Amino acid sequence: MRPTSGVARVNRADIVQGLRSLGVRPGDGVFAHTSLSAFGWVEGNAEAVCDALLDAVGPNGTVAVPTFTWHLYHDQEQVVFNVRKDPTDNGAVPEAFRRRPEALRSDHVCHSIAAIGPRADDLMGDGVRPFAEGSSMHQLYVHDCWCLLLGCGFHACTALHIAEELTQVPYRYYRHFRGSSVIRADGHVVPSKALEFLLYRPYHNDFQRMGRVFDQAGLLRTVRVGAARVHCIKIRAIVDLALELLHKDIGALLCEESRRYLADAPPGASR
Repeated sequence: MRPTSGVARVNRADIVQGLRSLGVRPGDGVFAHTSLSAFGWVEGNAEAVCDALLDAVGPNGTVAVPTFTWHLYHDQEQVVFNVRKDPTDNGAVPEAFRRRPEALRSDHVCHSIAAIGPRADDLMGDGVRPFAEGSSMHQLYVHDCWCLLLGCGFHACTALHIAEELTQVPYRYYRHFRGSSVIRADGHVVPSKALEFLLYRPYHNDFQRMGRVFDQAGLLRTVRVGAARVHCIKIRAIVDLALELLHKDIGALLCEESRRYLADAPPGASR
């Protein structure tokens, strides 16, 4: 199917060129949040975006994407997470990426990632915490990966949760998936060790405004590819600055209404 008149046209090479202009180089590690539709019409669809990400880092680099099943599992008491078969709720590109035979997928019940490249195994984490030490998300921080937002705003920037869990913000709490299990890619069934770090009600994050904060700090790079704005920033930069903000103001990553609630009511009073 060809694009209709007036729709931006993008191909694999265009995306690679955009990533190169942002500073992504062969051998790098990247973690990509993506919106396929934001580009306009992409020749080759989701597979072309996957190929472009892998082209940009080359055979010595590693690409990771979120393959979360949060909407599917986060509010269930007991689950069986099938690493190979369960689809992600992160969109067409991560779904196409995780299906590739060479992709590894971590086994956290709600916050798995898929990765391809020499460092993929190191990014798998231990499947316990969603964001802090030992998690796949924290491994992205350890390995100094880029965070790419391809057609997405900072509302999708999951790396900010790393700072929240490291700080142990008072407006979140842990829940266990006791009795749950994971079917690994090799077919072995193991007990789930996963925890979730959930918001108490009625708290809500406001991550979108952090794009302006990172831009003003000189940490953010942005380019347009087709109709999409593509942002690039190191995950370490995201987390380190967010930690500074949280140490000064524990509600720094909340929306204004939640900030007022945090000041007026003890966390956990309502769930």
